[in-house]
Amino acid sequence: MAKTKKTQSIQHFEVKPLLRRFPSARYYFILGGRGTGKTYPVIDKAIEDAINGKGLFAYVRRHKDSLTTFNIDEVLSPHNDSVNKMTKGRWNRLAYWRRKIYLEHWDYDDETSQWVRTERNPDHIGITYALSTWETDKGADPGHDRGISHIIIDEVLSKAGHYLSDEWGVVQNVISSLVRDRWQTDTKIWMLANPISKWSNPYTRNMGITKQMIKAPNITEIKYPDESGNGVAMTSVFAYIGEVGDNVDPNRQALYNTFFAFPHSQGKGKSITHGYWEMEDSARLPSGVYQESDKLMTIYAVFEEEKLAIDIMKYPVTGTYYMLVYPTEEIRPKTYYLLLGTSLDKYAIIGNAPHPVVAVLSTVHKSGRVYYSDDATADAWHGFLLERRKYNI
Repeated sequence: MAKTKKTQSIQHFEVKPLLRRFPSARYYFILGGRGTGKTYPVIDKAIEDAINGKGLFAYVRRHKDSLTTFNIDEVLSPHNDSVNKMTKGRWNRLAYWRRKIYLEHWDYDDETSQWVRTERNPDHIGITYALSTWETDKGADPGHDRGISHIIIDEVLSKAGHYLSDEWGVVQNVISSLVRDRWQTDTKIWMLANPISKWSNPYTRNMGITKQMIKAPNITEIKYPDESGNGVAMTSVFAYIGEVGDNVDPNRQALYNTFFAFPHSQGKGKSITHGYWEMEDSARLPSGVYQESDKLMTIYAVFEEEKLAIDIMKYPVTGTYYMLVYPTEEIRPKTYYLLLGTSLDKYAIIGNAPHPVVAVLSTVHKSGRVYYSDDATADAWHGFLLERRKYNI
């Protein structure tokens, strides 16, 4: 792995050191924000092994519309230079055709001033599958005679929480079908995801990944006992890379540097429903505003394993009210909190009964001035609001 900063944030992910450190692991679950470089090195390693005759790779997504030629070309094109170097110029481009990935050679035609394909390797090096259409698509020959070296399941965590029925079972069927000899080969299964906050999903639950594992960017080895409960049948690796620029001061002295309002969300999380946004495109809380603001109150939201703190702030210079939403470990005693469930605590705000704290929160929220500590927090807050539809926030 790359060197870490004092905050232990892993800024760039590397595959080969991880494989050297955990060579016997079967699953590698890589959780990291956009721009942390988790997808590129995994695919690059899979391409390298395929070129060196170590087996094909399978690129898997949840839905078929993620496997269009345009989308896969976007995934493959950054690897053209690597292919050129790996093959010493024999092949210099990757092509996607009928769900299979091929090596090609292209030359520049001076007469037409265009690049022209001169050759395609008839043997594909990779194949794509969609979990949602696996039963109908699995008839395509993946090339079992050469073996499957890597199975890459991308975007395994859904921000909208839309998973297939028995998705974990589908994933296991895909893996067992691609690896025909039932774990006798050295197939590596990669599960790649952006950080989200809903941990009641089929992947983290079945793989034994807990909330405690992502307190700070780190690598955790997960060992599973064999059928007798005595030995270790298989190991997995959970690598939490973190977010780009993940440098939150633990004393919250520099909070104003890490709060964002995501594009098109207007503080209401609409962009998260669509999922097409980037941290770097987001509006940052203006420098100095937090330092000069007055905190009016802190409200908490509690659901599943999540605890969020919502600071209601006022910027005296303009008289503007705004909200800061960020994860928290503890709820201060005798402080109001929104709860999904039941409780006898008089500070728990439950149901749709009118409450002055909720009125304040609703007023500020509707103004659109909501800033989140990161995209996972925004997703958490949005998920909470979806569950708590009784509140008109």
